[in-house]
Amino acid sequence: MVANGKILNLEDLIMVESPYNILQDIELLEDGSVAASVINEYQPKEEGGPIGGAEFGRHVAILGSIALAIALKHNHSHYFLAVRAIIKRQHTDVYKMDKLTLKATPLKLGKRKGVIYGEMYGRNNEILNLADVEYLILEKHVFAKLYERHRKDSPVKNTFSPYIKRRSLSNILIDGSTGRAEYGTVLDHECEGHFKHFPALPVAIIGGLFGELGYSLFEHNVQDYGTIISPQTDIKAHGLIFSGEHLHFTGRIHKWISDKHIQIKAEAMVGEEIVADATFELKGIKNK
Repeated sequence: MVANGKILNLEDLIMVESPYNILQDIELLEDGSVAASVINEYQPKEEGGPIGGAEFGRHVAILGSIALAIALKHNHSHYFLAVRAIIKRQHTDVYKMDKLTLKATPLKLGKRKGVIYGEMYGRNNEILNLADVEYLILEKHVFAKLYERHRKDSPVKNTFSPYIKRRSLSNILIDGSTGRAEYGTVLDHECEGHFKHFPALPVAIIGGLFGELGYSLFEHNVQDYGTIISPQTDIKAHGLIFSGEHLHFTGRIHKWISDKHIQIKAEAMVGEEIVADATFELKGIKNK
């Protein structure tokens, strides 16, 4: 990637790598925004495309961290930890599109915090999804000191991306409008590329697991819905979930917006500690 005539090595700026970061054709625009393209490598079977909300969140959060790293104008690495994302789907059209384009624009940037605005575009260059993402910014040595006990020096190299072939929730139990499920112990190889020597399950993957539990709640309580879409999500990360930690989920229908449109509140927990929470909508639409 070239910025202001200088070739930038993104691995020297941000701490996420392939196969978690799969952005292509990254380009710095004149206004400080950064554009890219991406292949949608994972589409939940329950959620209508062209891309799931959590996967959009994954890619726009990575692109946003690149935009903030460039704006910082430092020549050393930082960790950009997404601590909150508000994601909105802009239409109900459901279709398949393998390669999508997106853009991230820095809105606020301080020494320890940053905010970006992101968009993803569809087949007619319309806005598919938009997001505001907030970050905690930590220098590499600060991050290493904070999380030294989670450091693992053995390299992780999968033969197949863990973000294409994923572990699903297990022991999903639905009781009326409430539900719970297990993910189990997070394994090193499930975190490849996020982060080197400090394997942590990405927030976007947590978002996808929130969706899994939500789909089960929706299907249990809503009849004759056709396809599910997620109009809006507000997800917050309260801490990192490192390999070796045991993760489980609880959720409930918080509000009926209509007979085919619900709002869900859910928590991801390590033991009794809430490590992430989400408030998100699921809506049933008729297949065309």
